[in-house]
Amino acid sequence: MKMLARRSQIGALLGLALFSLAACQTPAPVVPPPPDPPPEPGTTQEAPKEAAAPPPEDPSFRKTPPQSGGDTPFIAPKIDEARLPNGLRVLYVMRREMPVVAVNIVVNRGAEQESAPGLTSAMASMMLSGTKQRSAIKLSEELGAIGARYGAWADHDGVGLTAQALRDKTPELFTILADVVLNPAFDPAELERERTRRLTAILQQADQPGVLLQNAITERLYPAGHAYRDPLIGTEASVKAIKPADLARQHAALFRPEHTTVTIAGDIDKAAALALVEKSFAAWKGQGTPAKTPKDPPAVGKGEKRVFLVDRPGATQSYVAVTLAGVPRKNPDFDALMVMNTLLGGQFTSRLNLNLREKHAYTYGARSGFDMRHGPGPFTAGGAIMTPATAPAVKEIFAEIERLRKELVSAEDLADAKANLVRQLPARFETAGETAGTLASLAVQGLALDELATRPSRISKISAEDVKRVAEKYLRPDQMRVIVVGDAAVVEKELAALDLGGVEVRKAPAKKDAKAEPKKDAAKGAPVGPTGRPRVNLGR
Repeated sequence: MKMLARRSQIGALLGLALFSLAACQTPAPVVPPPPDPPPEPGTTQEAPKEAAAPPPEDPSFRKTPPQSGGDTPFIAPKIDEARLPNGLRVLYVMRREMPVVAVNIVVNRGAEQESAPGLTSAMASMMLSGTKQRSAIKLSEELGAIGARYGAWADHDGVGLTAQALRDKTPELFTILADVVLNPAFDPAELERERTRRLTAILQQADQPGVLLQNAITERLYPAGHAYRDPLIGTEASVKAIKPADLARQHAALFRPEHTTVTIAGDIDKAAALALVEKSFAAWKGQGTPAKTPKDPPAVGKGEKRVFLVDRPGATQSYVAVTLAGVPRKNPDFDALMVMNTLLGGQFTSRLNLNLREKHAYTYGARSGFDMRHGPGPFTAGGAIMTPATAPAVKEIFAEIERLRKELVSAEDLADAKANLVRQLPARFETAGETAGTLASLAVQGLALDELATRPSRISKISAEDVKRVAEKYLRPDQMRVIVVGDAAVVEKELAALDLGGVEVRKAPAKKDAKAEPKKDAAKGAPVGPTGRPRVNLGR
């Protein structure tokens, strides 16, 4: 056995030596194959023939498109409702897909109740800038420690806080939100920071054509003193005048339990959700002031100039809006108006877009829409139009409006518009955050809890005659104004030729330096300037 093992070792060593020797030798040169002989004179060399491709398959399903299975019926989630003894309302939807809980706390009073422009949105933003127990930094740290996403918003109809956290952090989230709602500090130093941010934003927006257009629309539609006339962010003068006491008074007027709804959606039992609301807000007392509903603006006067042009010399595009005061959200013709607007300018295949974009190539996109609020918000139709096509585009917009007023829409177009509206509904409940936001919208607008559940049935009953009726009733060309932000030297003459009562021209405001002068913090002596920290309408 020992001899056999030794022989095996010798054999292995010998094989290794021979392998190493072979590796050290120079390899033999590689001889290429001889080239093909040249073709004989007078002959043509043919390219090699490729194998014929097999004929493509042509089964029957390629000739006949498959039948559509149809849209899945929309089924809205079940919404549970409860009220605390102090009047606070709770709306709840269970969502088990993810271990998160979304919360909205909203009041159905907004900027329509303010005494000065920008006061309500400033108040909403400042609510996230510290409480009487938590400084701005401490508030941010505590919300960050539980991984919360949060924000504040304000519009004409309401004010709200939004937040979302993991399921097991919901008790801590409610504790913090209750402090924000009940005990905002409105600290003077934080107000100076907020003031600087707002003044900077106002300066930055001063020459933006979209902002100029929106401001011109509200100025022409609503008289001085109307709740819808001034921008939500405020004016330079109104923002400079805001004091902490103003914010405190606005908060006391709006945030009352009988005005407030807490919406909850997510992975939490109903009983546990209600227990958190009761623990956080049961002791909240007080009576708020009666709400003021904005009134209808005056009609267009006889002989009034109906074209308003904001001059931006050298502009390559004109921002155009054909506009009038619309209707409140709770108008009984809401569903018919939505179908009508979808046909006019509420989808890519709308008449305005097919006309101005696809047919004439005046714009990248044209749209229309109603901004429905507690009162009559604006209706607008238009888009960003190539400067030379400004007047022709306005003419086409009026033509499409008149077509809806005078002609019945086709059955195919009507069905497409109605289906488009219904297909948008599932996205309102896609996530816990969107679900809580949808519930908040129902609360702010004072709508029934089955508003969305019954909408498909209501829309299915809208007829072509209904579309024509609401177009005739609410889209009155004689009450429409035309707002244009563009180069007056190019477009004024053609706009005047449209015979819409004359053109009023105003110069766009000169661009200012958007860098606000830093102010000194009286308490610390440190410069206070823009921080870029997101505020109203932005999550964190």
